[in-house]
Amino acid sequence: MKKLVALLGAVCLLCTSVPAIPELVQETAVLTVSAAEEAESAYTEGIYGILTYREYADYIEISGCDANAETVEIPAVINGKNVIRIDDDAFMNCTVKTVTLPDTLITIGHRAFHSCSNLTKIEIPVSVTEIDASAFKSCENLEQVILHEGLESIGVSVFKNTALKSIAIPASVSSFGYEIFDGTPFWEELTAKNPIVIFNNILVDGRNCTGAVVIPDGVTRINSFAFQMNMTVTSVQIPDSVTEIGKDAFTYCTGLTGITIPNTIEEISIGAFSDSGLKAVTIPDSVLNIRSGAFAYCMDLEEVNFPDHQVDVYSEAFEGTPWLEARRAENPLVIVNGTLIDGKTCTGDVIIPKDVTIISSKAFSWNENITSVIVPAGVHAIWDETFDNCTNLKSAELPGVEYIGPNAFNNCSPLESLKLSRRLHTIGDNAFDKCKTRGMIYYSGTEEQWNQIEMGKSNLFIRISEFKYGVSGDADDDGSLGVADVIALQKWLHARPDASINSDLADLDENGIINIFDLCLLKRKLLAK
Repeated sequence: MKKLVALLGAVCLLCTSVPAIPELVQETAVLTVSAAEEAESAYTEGIYGILTYREYADYIEISGCDANAETVEIPAVINGKNVIRIDDDAFMNCTVKTVTLPDTLITIGHRAFHSCSNLTKIEIPVSVTEIDASAFKSCENLEQVILHEGLESIGVSVFKNTALKSIAIPASVSSFGYEIFDGTPFWEELTAKNPIVIFNNILVDGRNCTGAVVIPDGVTRINSFAFQMNMTVTSVQIPDSVTEIGKDAFTYCTGLTGITIPNTIEEISIGAFSDSGLKAVTIPDSVLNIRSGAFAYCMDLEEVNFPDHQVDVYSEAFEGTPWLEARRAENPLVIVNGTLIDGKTCTGDVIIPKDVTIISSKAFSWNENITSVIVPAGVHAIWDETFDNCTNLKSAELPGVEYIGPNAFNNCSPLESLKLSRRLHTIGDNAFDKCKTRGMIYYSGTEEQWNQIEMGKSNLFIRISEFKYGVSGDADDDGSLGVADVIALQKWLHARPDASINSDLADLDENGIINIFDLCLLKRKLLAK
């Protein structure tokens, strides 16, 4: 025993000369409603001539007008405060013929002038930065619109089904909705000249293209829904100048069989190629993220070539494709470069390999055949709905997880055993909703640490379950601290095949890495007993 104590002491003396390893800190934004935010959203209502308005702490919003008014002049200031916004639906279906907007205005809200059929002309002041969706939609006699530099965003269908014949788009506009000018003489003439519509180097629309499409060099972004439901385009070549492909850009392009994605794209957006006719796709090295449903239900997609590095693949990005079905047949855990994309066909007890560090959201959702899951310590987040409706899941071990998203284990009704890491800082809304069993929760931290966790609503399972708190240094996970923990940790550090440790409890310096420094700290802790 004296020899053991002497050995421990010698090792600990060596460790004292090693500089401390800084603790890794991950910041997570938590949305809360403060008293200041509540005060900011409070308002009083008032009347100014034919107008109604809402008065906030530091600005005025126009909320409506006399439905029979024909001439409207909106003031710049009411009660000493600037008028900066016209509210959603404020003038919808009004008989107004002329409108004068103030130079204090910043935002024109959704459907603000929708179906004002007598309106023939409107000038948007230089102060306006945003025109929201359908703001002037179905103003059937609106022929002239004047926009100014400073405008940044034009929303969905803003001038759809108007009489607009021409318009100058300011160079300052960087955000375009879809179908902005549909049903106007301006749009018919523009697309007749060139089916590829480009404003400010943004490809806004390509729904009238046919056959093989070559996007001109200099285009920087393909807008959301740009080619949606174009069933006649067969291939698209995207130049290196493009850095962004918008949401649902090529959705339902059922004739599209080939696409060239340049090595300048970092993210493939939500539904970008969903329900298209693609047969093969190569993900370039530049891509870091593939968002939800990006290639979902491409019924002919058999080949997907990934880059050599890890890509964060979001929920059901390849759902309903032959490629995914073939991968499932090879292995029910579909893993690409450390990202677990799918586990919906797994059965029984699931042990996720140690090299996995990302699990896609919804990866196991609605899998009624798994009974337990062990997640490796390298996985730090269980995203939204990852195990949603796994109705036979009884046990889950999450040794390195710091974040559990909304509905992550929703309706896992028989869940009875849950192992959680002391690094856990957030449990989202409904994460364990409808988990009806009163279970046992093994938490590797202290009760005080547990009480610091940000807890979302509707997590009754967490509140009613029994808790067992961990002992730091308990590497062999037997509930006590002793020489056996030193031996277990040494075996693990030497990569012995029979080595097994609780990686969370063995990480004494809580830096996310288990190494010789943790062994030193463990021995020092034993000597202090």
